[in-house]
Amino acid sequence: IKHHLKKAWDTQADQYKFWNREDSISGQAQMMLDMSPDSIQKEARILCLSADDDAANDPLHDKLPFGSRLLHTGSQSTDFPDELVNESPNVLFVSPSCPHARLILPLVLAKFPTIEWIHVRSAGIDFLESDELPYVGKKGIVMTNAKGQFSSSLSEYVMMACSYFAKDIPLLLSNKKEKKWDDFEIEELRGKTMG
Repeated sequence: IKHHLKKAWDTQADQYKFWNREDSISGQAQMMLDMSPDSIQKEARILCLSADDDAANDPLHDKLPFGSRLLHTGSQSTDFPDELVNESPNVLFVSPSCPHARLILPLVLAKFPTIEWIHVRSAGIDFLESDELPYVGKKGIVMTNAKGQFSSSLSEYVMMACSYFAKDIPLLLSNKKEKKWDDFEIEELRGKTMG
């Protein structure tokens, strides 16, 4: 008797492995496990709440990992066809490009009660603040953001700003303009405390 093994990519299977990937096995084959459809624990069925012309959506159309599929993108709850309820979407990406996102988010969540995870594609979520937002967690929906998205560029900016003042760049630029090359004191950042 042959046993039929259900694979995560088998659309005929009545059951899928879901959500996060299997991580209890590590070693030489770890990379293959990470890329394997068998490692999928839960399929991510994604809705995206954003402006139609949002360039951040481009990777969603062709670069999603195994076990993830984009069901639909829209900027109004009415942009998402009612039939999508049958797909049981469980992930909602929200972009700051969505006009009136704070008003539309509760409508989308009411229309698709199967949403388990909301990911805000920005570091801040202030554009979503509303009276309804605190109830998201109470419904058991996980909400994440892109914390750290700008960490490197902000760190580099801070270092540039520190050097700007320590090395008195305004004076250097003024002297350059006046073709004046007098000696002047500059500070070192070494040993300084920021705070």
